[in-house]
Amino acid sequence: MQDEDGYVTLNIKGRKPALTSAATERNYLQVENKNFSGTLHRLAQQFCQYLIKQSEQKSGAKGHKCSPCDRNWRYYGDSCYGFFRHNLTWEESKQYCVNMNATLLKITSQKVLEYMKSRTGFIRWVGLSRKNTNEVWRWEDGSVPSKDVFELSGNGGDNMNCAYFYNGKIYPTFCNDKHYLMCERKAGLTKVDTLL
Repeated sequence: MQDEDGYVTLNIKGRKPALTSAATERNYLQVENKNFSGTLHRLAQQFCQYLIKQSEQKSGAKGHKCSPCDRNWRYYGDSCYGFFRHNLTWEESKQYCVNMNATLLKITSQKVLEYMKSRTGFIRWVGLSRKNTNEVWRWEDGSVPSKDVFELSGNGGDNMNCAYFYNGKIYPTFCNDKHYLMCERKAGLTKVDTLL
């Protein structure tokens, strides 16, 4: 807008919204702090996983002291993974994981699928099953597997209502068969004070 003398008045707005009260400013700072904390957590997580990979490649050592996972569990993404060599049925495997405060593995992304393929060459139960041959396959939490991640290999004939993982693929089989298993649980926070 131009005034009588030909000067133009500019209304310039900053990036930070105008704060009308101390409470609004405090809320704004809390949100900013939460965003910053989340970013720091993700960076610490990525750096810790990098250190774990380096220590495994150099010395064959399992993990790094920054890992939030228990000993003999592997830290990847937001989860801890346990690979157990117990020949159990699917139900026994499910209960074994529950006793470890975990669930049978749920594969939700191509990255997790590739990670599992690189970590094990054994047949292992996963948390995928169905009530009967005519039902849809579901993970333990009730969700349906994404076709973008994998397709069930094999026919899945009558009474083949549980699934196992082998060589990067998921196969249907009888629930009373006995296989090794993989458990998964949410990882805690990376131990930042031990990153260096």
